[in-house]
Amino acid sequence: MPWLATGALLMAAFLAQALWGWRWEWLAGLQENELYKQLTGLALVLFFMMQWRLSVARMGSASPATRLLTLHRDQGALAPLLLYLHAIALGHAYIRVMSLAFLGLVTLGFLHGPITRLNRNWVNTGWLVTHVALAAVLVLLIGYHAFNAFYYE
Repeated sequence: MPWLATGALLMAAFLAQALWGWRWEWLAGLQENELYKQLTGLALVLFFMMQWRLSVARMGSASPATRLLTLHRDQGALAPLLLYLHAIALGHAYIRVMSLAFLGLVTLGFLHGPITRLNRNWVNTGWLVTHVALAAVLVLLIGYHAFNAFYYE
């Protein structure tokens, strides 16, 4: 499970730098550039849309292809890195809520393996409902953020 180790390391690094205020000045400078913010924001939106493929595939079949699930999991492990490239801080107000929801969603993804090993149907169902519901809430938050970013700039 190298994806889990990679994802956990990226998550720990993101949270550590956010909590202790550590930052790369060159990256912070890049993140002040409007075009950079728009391009990395677009990359995050495309990444998020790509992750939704699994949910769409599940609508057509209860058991999507193993390859799609593996891709979803492996790419999800890189989410903290993409968020870090877009914003090195958690933000304030609704942006903080959005950042924490995003990181919470990724953390839930990391818990998929241990939860399925519990072999309890109600726990698996609760995990899946929570994971998808949080992803749906993020769609709304991301849309609101994109609207504000372009409308007020």
